[in-house]
Amino acid sequence: NTSDFAAIKLRQRVAVNMEGRSTATTMIGQPTAMPVAIAPTGLAGMQRADGEILAARAAKAFGVPFTLSTMSICSIEDVAEHAGPGFWFQVYVMRDRGFIERLIERAKAAGCGALVLTLDLQILGQRHKDVRNGLSAPPKPTLANLVNLATKPRWCLGMLGTRRRTFGNIVGHVKDVGDVSRLSEWTAKQFDPALSWADVEWVKKLWGGKLILKGVMDAEDARLAAQSGADALVVSNHGGRQLDGTVAPLR
Repeated sequence: NTSDFAAIKLRQRVAVNMEGRSTATTMIGQPTAMPVAIAPTGLAGMQRADGEILAARAAKAFGVPFTLSTMSICSIEDVAEHAGPGFWFQVYVMRDRGFIERLIERAKAAGCGALVLTLDLQILGQRHKDVRNGLSAPPKPTLANLVNLATKPRWCLGMLGTRRRTFGNIVGHVKDVGDVSRLSEWTAKQFDPALSWADVEWVKKLWGGKLILKGVMDAEDARLAAQSGADALVVSNHGGRQLDGTVAPLR
């Protein structure tokens, strides 16, 4: 991804009227300050206290869309209350269709401006960087982690000062997940390898609003996405974390 982006050079044209220049545009009918949206990033609230709320506020102040991940720490309701409606919400198609139905209803109630459906996570990839770094949810209290935390008093105080330390969109909303310790086991069983375009059409009908499909990397899939009712696509290889042998999205 990095090398393909680095190879792109910008044309510098001169003697062109530069008056009235603007980066403003529209995406899925929404006015934006520039053609950029904040991608759905899981665990943001585990890296910084109330991270998703802060990011949503910053995006709103700058005038670009913010996308909340299903795997966020702050819940849909939290973000809507503290950052206002209009943000986008990302979902997966999981085996528990009832949970997805309830999740989409919550997104509607929160006034989300679009639904972003991730398609390239039917099976969780073997993420070598996460394995090497020992990333887990909840984090394991290893000696190295405890020593690291001792050097970060401001971060620790932030985490102590917030009540948002679990997965607000899932924990307490699923029968088998009463606390964060059961989350990894539940999530591993929920990604659906039988995902099909019929499921995409089902989500579109259930949602009824603007639908963005994320993870499309093939021209044939793009045509099928359009036929299934998608309003926009995110050309993405999940940062190479799902399938490290695929081409870069830019290419």
